[in-house]
Amino acid sequence: MTADKAFNERGAYFNDVFDVDEIWIVFDTEKELHPCWNDNWEIVKSLRKRCKYADVKLFMTKGCIEYFFLLHYKKARPLIATPQDKMKLLTQLASKEYCPGYKKGDKFTTWKIAENYKTAIENGNWSLKQISNETAGLNSDEVLRKLYFTDSTFTNTHQAVEHLIEIQNNVRSI
Repeated sequence: MTADKAFNERGAYFNDVFDVDEIWIVFDTEKELHPCWNDNWEIVKSLRKRCKYADVKLFMTKGCIEYFFLLHYKKARPLIATPQDKMKLLTQLASKEYCPGYKKGDKFTTWKIAENYKTAIENGNWSLKQISNETAGLNSDEVLRKLYFTDSTFTNTHQAVEHLIEIQNNVRSI
């Protein structure tokens, strides 16, 4: 919804549609949000139509961003289906073993976690590989839909980090 508002007639980016080359939508997938898929996908299609030169990218993590953060330290695919599962993951992430004192939304500990981005990329790729049988043979839009609805634990958020590194490397080579 926020992306749609930003690019509509009264939105902050309405006049910039020809200058935008990428629009990133980053969110958690949760069972309660499954009924919202069609509305959300209509927004993606609308953004693609309005911003003809922009690549609209969806980056998702099953259940909560803390799963992606945990991948900065280790390979794991915990069940993330209930509020208790999310709390358990948050507690694990904040332990001495990983990022002591982590709290959701805390910039300092989030930056501390981000120092391990290379491990997160490796483990994120591993995470997606674990569910590759669910997405085999699908086009990119179908993969996004499948990821949105899967009960499997996954993230593709590491792909955003990989893309930023690629951009940085391209700029450096100029």
